[in-house]
Amino acid sequence: MRFSNRDNFIISAPGAMDTEPSSLESIMAGNAAGARGCLLPVDSTSDGITLVCDEGFYPSRDGESLKTCEHDYMTLRAAFPRIVSFGQALELAKSCAAKVGVELRHPAAAAQARVSLKYSEYVENAYFCGLGLNDSMELAARYPDLQVLAGLDKAPDDPVVLVRQCQEAGLFGLRAAPALLSPELCEEALRCGLFLASTATQDTDVLSDLLARGVNFIETLRPDLAYALLPQPTFE
Repeated sequence: MRFSNRDNFIISAPGAMDTEPSSLESIMAGNAAGARGCLLPVDSTSDGITLVCDEGFYPSRDGESLKTCEHDYMTLRAAFPRIVSFGQALELAKSCAAKVGVELRHPAAAAQARVSLKYSEYVENAYFCGLGLNDSMELAARYPDLQVLAGLDKAPDDPVVLVRQCQEAGLFGLRAAPALLSPELCEEALRCGLFLASTATQDTDVLSDLLARGVNFIETLRPDLAYALLPQPTFE
């Protein structure tokens, strides 16, 4: 880990700045708009190639949808020539010195993504997300070198109990919709050394609240709006 949980990073969501979600352009547009990282939704083909795929399927020329996990790489590329591998996207993100959020469409996609990150020596600059609490705990136990954020789909009954549970499981932190990241949950998580990520929002009031609560990875389709809210350096 090359940063602390007191740092904030604007993370461009797939399709940032009105670009195509599963594209290299999305990463570049987000970086140009002030993002310090990008979220890469990944899925695996039937022959084990990890791709950046926002919806879990690709449209074919005849108008049908091809589910990523049910087809091999060459079939998908023939149907959708602009297909992007996780390795390609990672190298672009690395050239931008960007943090990388790896959003898993299925736990099986983690293994190949991990190989690519280790080969690129970028594991410490990436977090894994997209899975629920139990699946995230299993992933963290299987690959203790990965920084895994557990996804929340509802507000916890007791933030303290949840944070302790995450600590004991060796999780990196929590990721949730902005409405679920209450001040109490954020304070407890950050106090105990966990990291926090929000799912995408473009609402400037919500973005301001997330920054005030110390959320570390703020995902958004409008990095320019989020960047404008960050404290700007002063020069004498």
